[in-house]
Amino acid sequence: MELLGNGLNVVLRPLPGVPQVSVWTVYRVGSRNEVPGMTGSTHWVEHMLFKGGGKLGKGDLDRLISRVGGKYNGFTDKDWTMYYETVPAEHLETALFVESERMRNAAFNPKEFDAERSVVISEREGSENQPEFLVEEELWGTAFHVHPYHWLPIGYKQDLARMTRDEVYAWYRKWYAPNNAFLVLVGGFDPDRAAALVHTYFDPLRPEATPPAPRFEEPPQMGERAAEIRRPGEVDHFEVGWKIPGWSHADTPRIVMLTGVLGGWRGFGLAGSGGWVPRANRLYRGLVEARLVSDVRAGFEMRLDPALLTVAATLVPGVRHQEVERRLDEIVGKLREAAPTEREMERARELVRAWDRYEADGVTSQAFMIGQLEVLGSRESFPEFLDRALAVTPEEVRGAAATYLVDRARTAVRYRSEAPA
Repeated sequence: MELLGNGLNVVLRPLPGVPQVSVWTVYRVGSRNEVPGMTGSTHWVEHMLFKGGGKLGKGDLDRLISRVGGKYNGFTDKDWTMYYETVPAEHLETALFVESERMRNAAFNPKEFDAERSVVISEREGSENQPEFLVEEELWGTAFHVHPYHWLPIGYKQDLARMTRDEVYAWYRKWYAPNNAFLVLVGGFDPDRAAALVHTYFDPLRPEATPPAPRFEEPPQMGERAAEIRRPGEVDHFEVGWKIPGWSHADTPRIVMLTGVLGGWRGFGLAGSGGWVPRANRLYRGLVEARLVSDVRAGFEMRLDPALLTVAATLVPGVRHQEVERRLDEIVGKLREAAPTEREMERARELVRAWDRYEADGVTSQAFMIGQLEVLGSRESFPEFLDRALAVTPEEVRGAAATYLVDRARTAVRYRSEAPA
């Protein structure tokens, strides 16, 4: 990794012979850094960085990248924000030009900002039509009382309606600076030429005063929490989350294997599981095969601060929440009391190995994982982390279940569908 004079960290992963290159700019800012009244501001900045500024006119980004057969996007999360272009390797300079321009020079044209307000609010309202979104928002809002994980990156509608252009622009200038960013390049490029281009485009960018780290710390949860949502519809949902430590904690490898045994491992990053459903796990056997739920997922997010291990399910029509919760309690209770079998462990290990290979397939996925791990401070140690996860014993899985899957750290959300009025 190279550190530029303005504080920009640069990670180069050349892959000789690969015809593409993926360029990612990773900013250490997300909804975790927001405060009440400014929720959703980081996501709003993401929208504005596609609107031009500096040497980029409106629509130039799309024309520059699409015309060479590339793709681009941006993502706002709790702990980070990322933007990328994946282009034919010979067009690396174009991607670097784009990212350098919007790092410091986004226009935030007042008319464009006002027009985008309706877009981000519509995105929020569209999400509200999805029961899964409402359940997730209620889960995090109930589980966290103090920490900014209390809200999702999309923000609250009342904040989106009131924030001004100058407030959001000031947020952009504060956080979107070279000394608060990583630049990640993966693909078929010459390292010396790539480094020279990085210096050409990013050396002129001035740093900002480093913002202070968030000082919010969630108090210990002292008992089970529950919430209920009632909306018109035909299908009920249920989600439960247990408090788990942040990514750097020594127990995280055990929690990976616990998740694999409980609900089947589905990877760490961008690739997602698509329509694939793991079936050789306790939740699928105990809930889906028992015809209590039509779908069930277990997982946790890679987070800087303590977060949640969650189980989410869609109930079969006619099944009551109490039946699902009772069966889930039985499944979790058995895992707290007795270690999983070696056969269960090997299935979980194979899923972890398979997803590691899958998430390293392609320059876009590789660059995303590098960026995510850099934010978490564990890129160089990640291979060792995987080795530790694969070496977890059945008794350590049971111990993790007994430590973390406990009622005092549990938050449950019940979504009850009602007939339209």
